[in-house]
This record gives sequence, structure tokens and C-alpha cells, in this order.
Amino acid sequence: MALPNPLNNLDPPDRPDWRSALSSAQFGPIAEDLLAVSIEAAASGFATIARPIVDRGVDLYLRRLRSLFTIPIQVKAFEHLSPDGNGRFDLPVKEVIDDPNAYLAIVHAPFPHDQLYRRVFLIPFSVFRQRCPRGRFQDRDCFSFTCNFAGVASDLWSDCLRDIDKLPEWLASIPGWTAPIPPVPHPPRSQPVVAGDALTTWRGDIGRLWMATELERAGGGSIVIAQDRVRLDTVTFLIHDLSSHRMAGLHIRTGKVTPDSRIHFEVSRPPFFIDGRLYVLLALLRPDDRAHDFCLLIPSEAMPGLGYSSTVTLDPLTKRFEPYRVPSDEVGQVFLKKVFGA
Repeated sequence: MALPNPLNNLDPPDRPDWRSALSSAQFGPIAEDLLAVSIEAAASGFATIARPIVDRGVDLYLRRLRSLFTIPIQVKAFEHLSPDGNGRFDLPVKEVIDDPNAYLAIVHAPFPHDQLYRRVFLIPFSVFRQRCPRGRFQDRDCFSFTCNFAGVASDLWSDCLRDIDKLPEWLASIPGWTAPIPPVPHPPRSQPVVAGDALTTWRGDIGRLWMATELERAGGGSIVIAQDRVRLDTVTFLIHDLSSHRMAGLHIRTGKVTPDSRIHFEVSRPPFFIDGRLYVLLALLRPDDRAHDFCLLIPSEAMPGLGYSSTVTLDPLTKRFEPYRVPSDEVGQVFLKKVFGA
């Protein structure tokens, strides 16, 4: 059976005539980006795609907005298929993530590689491990994967083949995806912004980069830190624990300590949400823009009681914030222990 011509099934039908000679290093990320665009568009504003800062086997994190409901996705892409639509690859067993919540997405991006083919395989990794034949390739244990994008009923993976225009139905079929998101409780108090407390964007970047470093140091290769290309809710970093397969979130605010040892911070509503593994970090910067001796690590559940807009004195520390004081050089370890345990 001949593979249906994607030119007849995509809108617009005219394809660019530029020459393309992509390296594999370019083709893979292009395919990941094309899939991310397709899934995020299919979610109709209810989801976001995060990308890992350090690649440890997951390419994309599909997350329901205002929640930590997350689906890790590993992407494999075909640049060329056989005339009848077959594709084959050998995937080392050790490169297959062992996560019951994760999916393997297998896509085809035909020449000139600016759009995906109209069908995509979305295979739960639990199904992939059970069903895919194994073999030896270059002295390594591998999954020997073969599929057919033409939708042949006899194909081993035909039940996992989805038309791209049916991605909304795939999302809706995921257990828990359409569960209602509860509203955030109103704050009991509000405080005016202290003049001169506003931060420049680049100082916020200092806080985020500093915390990413502390998390990587504390995680020792056992976690993945991912961030959305476009921030749409309160999650600054999505943290994936590779051993437990659990997710956590961190909302980072950065403040520069004033000469009278005060700091003001605000957490925006309504994008904010509450989850047992979502924390708010207030990173404090000294006058030289280096990290202060301590920071504040606050569970999201505590925010309604503390207030979403607060001015905090540091010397002495405002009493209601004292339980959340953490030495800056221990914050990565403390956070990971709180959300993932020992």
C-alpha cells in the first residue's frame, strides 16, 4: 500500500521549494518543536509544553495549566519512510524511560521538514515495553521498532496511530485531563507596594538561574528541570524526579534587599494554584546582586494565609515568615526532600 501523499491532506497544500540538507542534530529538535506546536494548539489554551534544561531522556513535558498534571513525552522522528509508509529504528533499552505516565511519540517530518505528516504514533511507555520486540544492535540490547504511517490494520501499533486533527480527542481521553481546576482562595490581606521595590527583569533571571544551579547540584543527575517557552501560569520550573516519576513545581520570585532590610513580593492571581508539591521561593539578593544568606521556601497551601502581596522585614525576619526560612546553600536539597522525600 502506498503512503498517502501528505500534500493532499495538509492545509495549505503548497509546499516551499527551498533546498533542505538538515543534520540529524537539527532534524530532531525541529520534529520536537513541530509536535509541541501541534499538541499545544490542540489543547486550546488549557495546556503548556515545557522543555528540559538538561536532557535526561524526556524531550517535552505536556502540562495542564494551573496544575502539576504532567505527561512526559520522548520524541522519535523519521526523516524518510519506505514507499509504503514503513519506518524502523533500534532504540537501546537503557534509553527508554521507565515512567508509567510517559508517552513515546513517533512522528514523520517529510521534506522540506517544516510540517509533520498528518499522523503520529502516541504510545504509552508501559505498552511499548510490553509489546515491542527486542534484539541486539551494535552489541546493545535494543527495542526493534517497526511501524506503518499508512494506518495498516495489521500493524502492531495501529491502535496507537492518531490523526493530528484528532489530538484534542486524545487529550480528552487521558484519565484526569479534563478534571476541574479549583479556584484559588482569596487572600485575607493586601499590602501596598513599597516605592523602589520593583525589580528589573534581569534580576529575576538571576534568581531563576541561581535556583536552577542549586537544584541541579542537589539533584545530582536524578531530576529534570523543565521550563515553559511561554509562561502562562505560576510554574517557573517543573521538576521531574526520575526515580519516583513524580512531578513538582516551583514559583520563583526574586527580590533585592533594601537598605532598611525589607523586601516586597507579589504572587499574581488568578494564574496561581495550590498543590502539595508546588512551592513558592523568594530568592533574596544582596546589594551586589549575589544570593543572600537565606531565602524563603513557602508551600503553596500557605499562601492564602500569608497573603499574595507582602512586605517582609529581614532583620529580624517577619514572624509569620520565620517557618519558611532556609539557608541559601541548602535550598535545593531542602526543596527536593520536601516534595519527593528522602
